[in-house]
Amino acid sequence: MAKPSKPAEASLFGELEAPKPPPRRGADPSLPRVLVALSKPLPEPFTYAVPLALAAAARPGTRVLVPFGPHREVGVVVGTAEGGGEGAGKLREVLAVLDEEPIVDAPLLELARWIGEEYACSWGEALAAILPAPLKRAKGSKRTLRVSAAGAVEPDVLAELEQRAPAQHRLLRTLLEIDGEVELRVLERKLDVTSQVARALAAKGLCKLRSAEVESFPEVEPGERRRRPEQLSEGQTFAVDMVHLALRGKKSKSFLLQGVTGSGKTEVYLVAIERALALGRTAIVLVPEIALTPQTVGWFRSRFDDVAVLHSGMSDAQRLAMWKRVRRGEARVVVGARSAIFAPLVNLGVIVVDEEHEPSFKQGQAPRYHARDVALARARLENAVCILGSATPSLETWVAAKGGQHGLLVLDKRVGEGRMPRVEVVDLRAEPGGPGALFSRPLRQRLTDTLGRGEQAILFLNRRGHTPVLWCGACKSVVRCERCDAPMTLHRRISRILCHLCASELPVPKDCPMCTAPGLGLLGAGSERVEGVLAKLFPNARLKRMDSDTMHRREDYESTLAAFGRGEIDVLVGTQMIAKGLDFPRVTLVGIVDADTSLHLADFRAAERTFQLISQVAGRAGRAELEGHIVVQTSSPEHPAIRAAARHDFEAFASAEVLLRKELGYPPSGRVLRAVFEDEDEGKAAQAADRVAQELRAGLQAAEGCAAAVVLGPAQAPIAKLRGRHRHHLLVKAPASGPAFPTARTLLQSLVAKLGSRPRALIDVDPVGLL
Repeated sequence: MAKPSKPAEASLFGELEAPKPPPRRGADPSLPRVLVALSKPLPEPFTYAVPLALAAAARPGTRVLVPFGPHREVGVVVGTAEGGGEGAGKLREVLAVLDEEPIVDAPLLELARWIGEEYACSWGEALAAILPAPLKRAKGSKRTLRVSAAGAVEPDVLAELEQRAPAQHRLLRTLLEIDGEVELRVLERKLDVTSQVARALAAKGLCKLRSAEVESFPEVEPGERRRRPEQLSEGQTFAVDMVHLALRGKKSKSFLLQGVTGSGKTEVYLVAIERALALGRTAIVLVPEIALTPQTVGWFRSRFDDVAVLHSGMSDAQRLAMWKRVRRGEARVVVGARSAIFAPLVNLGVIVVDEEHEPSFKQGQAPRYHARDVALARARLENAVCILGSATPSLETWVAAKGGQHGLLVLDKRVGEGRMPRVEVVDLRAEPGGPGALFSRPLRQRLTDTLGRGEQAILFLNRRGHTPVLWCGACKSVVRCERCDAPMTLHRRISRILCHLCASELPVPKDCPMCTAPGLGLLGAGSERVEGVLAKLFPNARLKRMDSDTMHRREDYESTLAAFGRGEIDVLVGTQMIAKGLDFPRVTLVGIVDADTSLHLADFRAAERTFQLISQVAGRAGRAELEGHIVVQTSSPEHPAIRAAARHDFEAFASAEVLLRKELGYPPSGRVLRAVFEDEDEGKAAQAADRVAQELRAGLQAAEGCAAAVVLGPAQAPIAKLRGRHRHHLLVKAPASGPAFPTARTLLQSLVAKLGSRPRALIDVDPVGLL
């Protein structure tokens, strides 16, 4: 076999110094050809000629370096091409083969092709999601840049930066809050700053920059080990037996494991994986990123020695090191968030998707895949068993299980005959202070009782900051972000107003920016305000807030949960990051401060999201011998989602919601396509949306069997402006079966491709959010 032109080990770490593209000239027509998928939004792979010295090495699944325009790109060989034909002498040649052996095996190649077709992207874009970032570059680094504050900073220095260099002020203020070293890339993404901002601060002596060697395996530190139960419950035993039967059959099979919170779904996962490993097979466990806690990791490490963990806190080089470890067979169980579905395991036996209903399993950028559906597809390709677990499954999964597409396994009781927590719904309209009341009388009393017994409580509000809206009583306007169609949120601790969409921030205005009237009203509450009011009500309680304003590093998150588990925190206040993956036996009270935050969004899934969130947060209480209590504060106590969640009645809610969706043609009764058009010039975005909508309607009317497809819009998107770009969107509803949906997807993809680079247009297949 021909050797690659550079050592494979070096290329795996991205250290390749590749040759520059040769001048444009036609290749020898007699040379063999390969199809190369590039990470470009282009419909088909490109054909390249292969020099004879590289021909044996350029096999499907290997990476190659190829000329593309005036640049060189790393692509993946996906097949061979026929020789001869028109234009045969105009082909360009492969410059280098970067791998000794294929690094994408046949099932993953086929999975990437399926993703490209299913989610209206290219094969190359799908492969880019599968490979670690260093393998997509011709040159990379195994070092990372870390940053910390140089020391205490005088107030006048901060004030000057605030006036002259807002981005530097934002970064330095955050570094002073962290009081430690952090990887710069984490803050670049979070604060919308560049490395140049940090270098400017370093030049002034205000921060320290350090280039550090990346640790190979910075895995989540394991939490407590999970005790193996003496025996499984009847429901758990049946579920494990069904999975084992499917594993022995060596045919693809999927299950919905629907179990109330605390019913022992994790134990079913663990035993199912044990059975798979005993048969010589491997396993992937997907969990939402916010649920990937030390406690969760500890549960899997308590049973298995060869566990690899993948999470967003890892650098590119760390992900590559872990990927190589898995590929060498040194880890047979992979636990991670969405992208862990692409782990290069061989002989895959079990794929677990825990909390399968979670919207975070949907990728936000191309390829906009849903990890749950990709898991099902990979299980089909590799004859594996896929377990979809949830207490509140998505309606799509629930209907599919009821229809026989998935086996339905139900755990309807908590382990050890534990009781479901009691739920008390409080109508804020009847409370002193009305809907603006932050703590109702029942919640205050429950907190007093819980703290008096030495037990713990969790208070949940899925909104960070102090006050979400600053309102002028004179002109009735709201202080809004200049770059986004969104209100600015007051963060009182840092005396700034922030846009939670683009990270812009300003000093807190004293007067209305629109009419200059003095004084602004504060409407609503965020987690920062909840913490402040709670500290005044219970001055002796030990409080901690968990949201993205306080948890800058993964270490912060992990240390806070560890302290809570040791009983060093009495009340944990937080946003969605405290809603998943927590199991603390002394938590007996959960207060949902405002259950309406997601209920009235412009999204057909708003009621479903609200039901799921209440149920999941409520499931944190009473998970051991102590009885749990839930207080749900709302201004809509009569809403079906809230009433059903209070009764722990998923079946009633789902049945009614499915009927409503069927009348409207929304999933699970149909499928949805969304196209969003963005441009700094609103006219261009609107015109492009209009043109695509008209041509799409005409194309569907002319196509056979597509009469049931409906094009809605175009119209302004609910978030009409984002980071300076105006946004218009359209929706397509079509039956889940038949030719209408795939035809609409293909038509939309071709129409969007004709637009070019402006306006920017994106396609989202089966979107989980419509904002």
